[in-house]
Amino acid sequence: MKIIPVFIAFFSISFVQGHAETMHNCVRSSAGECLAYDIGAEAPHLCDAQACRLYATFGNHYLAHELSHSKLEAILPARSLVFATSTDWFGYALYNRLRAHCVLAKRLGGHCSLGVGFRLASLHYEGKESRLISLAEDLTFLFQGRTTDLYAKGENLFDTGWRGTSGERFKEPVRTTLGVQFHFSESVSCALESYWEGERDLFGRFGTSYDIGKFQLRCGAMGPPISPTFGCGFLEKNFRLDLSARWIRNLGYALDCGIGYTFNKKKSEVPPINE
Repeated sequence: MKIIPVFIAFFSISFVQGHAETMHNCVRSSAGECLAYDIGAEAPHLCDAQACRLYATFGNHYLAHELSHSKLEAILPARSLVFATSTDWFGYALYNRLRAHCVLAKRLGGHCSLGVGFRLASLHYEGKESRLISLAEDLTFLFQGRTTDLYAKGENLFDTGWRGTSGERFKEPVRTTLGVQFHFSESVSCALESYWEGERDLFGRFGTSYDIGKFQLRCGAMGPPISPTFGCGFLEKNFRLDLSARWIRNLGYALDCGIGYTFNKKKSEVPPINE
């Protein structure tokens, strides 16, 4: 058995779980992992989706093939609400984690929306005969102003946890995120977030995005410890391609690439925009 890859995978998964509940998509990863820039199932602006879209992220941690990850997300808007689903994989044959996530988002008025999500997680490691299963719930609230958006998210609010070898259960800590996003223009925005994990110390995130025609530049940071992020994207009418990198001290770079496609929607089906 390869001891070193197992140790690296275990350490990396523990690090990821300590700083984020899921593997984020490429766009969010490049903008300081700010929730405001998520374009998939975790997006606080999910209620504004007007067309079906798919987005896939492929990445690697620290140039180790055992630490590859992938994520596929689908957004399906309906008449009165939006349904989103995602699945992500991290690890390799001896140590891996698989998650499935489903979200329903609904607009509550001209400025507010609410999202409810359920996440099923499955963990496998060498020496364990069966996979460990857990189910958790999260809630997202969004208030949209003219130039400023306020949002909050609670994760692992009801978590069944993992059953240990002696029968005890281990649960992920409740994570609370509070954020604000400023829209300086149609091309420039930035977001500031703070989040807590159970009784742990306060963490912060910062992200910004700048559109230049069909190109998008993004950067940000999160911590402590401070970890800078940066990336870019190429956007067409229905197609987008993204690249991102995160630098983690003493470990190296986590690299991501993403590809997305938005399906056309009939003009008559697009709901009116509230003033």
